[in-house]
Amino acid sequence: MAPELSVIIPTYRRADRLKGVIGALVEQTLDPDRFEVIIIDNFSQDSTKETLDELAADVPFTMRVLQTTSNHGPAPARNLGWRTSETPIVAFLDDDCLAEPGWLAAGLSTITADPTVGVVQGRVRPPTDFDPDNMQPWYHCQIINEPTPFFEACNIFYRRDALEAANGFDESIGWWGEDTELGWRVVDAGWGRGFAAHAVVEHAVVARGWRWHFDNGLLEHNTIRIAGDHPEFRRDAFWRPWAFRREDAGFAIAVIGLLAAVKFRPALLLALPYALWRRPRKKYGAHPFAVVGQMIAVDAGRSVSQVKGSLRHKVMVI
Repeated sequence: MAPELSVIIPTYRRADRLKGVIGALVEQTLDPDRFEVIIIDNFSQDSTKETLDELAADVPFTMRVLQTTSNHGPAPARNLGWRTSETPIVAFLDDDCLAEPGWLAAGLSTITADPTVGVVQGRVRPPTDFDPDNMQPWYHCQIINEPTPFFEACNIFYRRDALEAANGFDESIGWWGEDTELGWRVVDAGWGRGFAAHAVVEHAVVARGWRWHFDNGLLEHNTIRIAGDHPEFRRDAFWRPWAFRREDAGFAIAVIGLLAAVKFRPALLLALPYALWRRPRKKYGAHPFAVVGQMIAVDAGRSVSQVKGSLRHKVMVI
């Protein structure tokens, strides 16, 4: 029996997590004859390929392992995966996510219930022992409980016709925002969107460090590009039409105030909102002022990238 659905998983240097990811797919309630799994080793150059080959030999569903010859972000890897498949429905999962047993059945049921729906998001939850109040700064974990304007590819289902019409992920974006851009291109083409509350995956909590957040902040010009191309994204995702986040606006206004204060001291008051939002807090641990300094650096990187995107794509954002 030909499978109805393909699960596409790009992976990069996470051989230690793959057993859990594949093990969760083995536990799916959907008949294993109804889906296939395609994992793309995105030029890991470690034990990832060997680990995947071992796992593929002992699963009840068809599992294929592909490799890229270079790493240019997840978009080319995801495109390689879904274009290798032939199923009418394609699900994307990240390699730091564990699917609950009913994930595939719920996602497949939701997207096939209405032929006008081209994309369906699933729910993403943290581990059961996750306590945000006791987390150190700079951790990363996706939490999705309702439809979002970002179309995060850690848990999402697409109709093949919609993917083909959109020509898949835009590989020119590289990192950061390629999944958001595809979702809006599908919606803007006239396809409906949905949300499968029972298609649940657990996202790992990873300590990334402030430099990871800084580096990703330097890619936020992609967010500005998407806002220019898809006005509805800007309406749904931005804090204000002219600011992506409240902190982004506060940082920009604070910089203006500091510069103006050289000749007009009261302009320093413009920095007050940002100073309040980024003031030291107990949850920052033993070095709160160091964390605040890191936050300022991250905000500066985001601001520079957003200005770059505004100028390049002619979108007014501060």
